[in-house]
Amino acid sequence: MAQNNNFLYNFVNDNNINKKQFIGYCVAICLVLYFLIAAIFGDKGLIFYQSLKSQIQNKEAIKQELITKMRSKKSMVEGMNLDSLDLDLVDEQSRKVLGYVGKNEVVIYQDQNSINNDSN
Repeated sequence: MAQNNNFLYNFVNDNNINKKQFIGYCVAICLVLYFLIAAIFGDKGLIFYQSLKSQIQNKEAIKQELITKMRSKKSMVEGMNLDSLDLDLVDEQSRKVLGYVGKNEVVIYQDQNSINNDSN
C-alpha cells in the first residue's frame, strides 16, 4: 500500500469523519473566517471603529475651541450691556467695526496701488 502524504485525507481517515461531517466542518470554518474578516475589515469592523474614534476626538477639539470662542463673545456682549457698560470695550469695538476716530486723532490711509508696486 502506498503511503498518502495528504494531511487532510489522513486527518479524515484517522478521525473517522464521513462526507456530511466534513462538509459541515468546512462550512463552519468558512463562516467563522467570513465573520472574523467582517469584524475586522467590514463596514462596522474594528478599523472603521478606530477611524470613527479619531474623528470624534477631532470634533471634540473643535467643539472645545468653539465653546471658548462663544464664551469670549458672550463676555463681550455682556460688557456692552446697559447695566454694566464698559466704555473701553464700546470704544474699541466702535473703532474696529465702524471705523470711528476721536476728534484729535489723525487717520493715514495707505494707497493699495503703492503697496502692490512696492512688492513688485
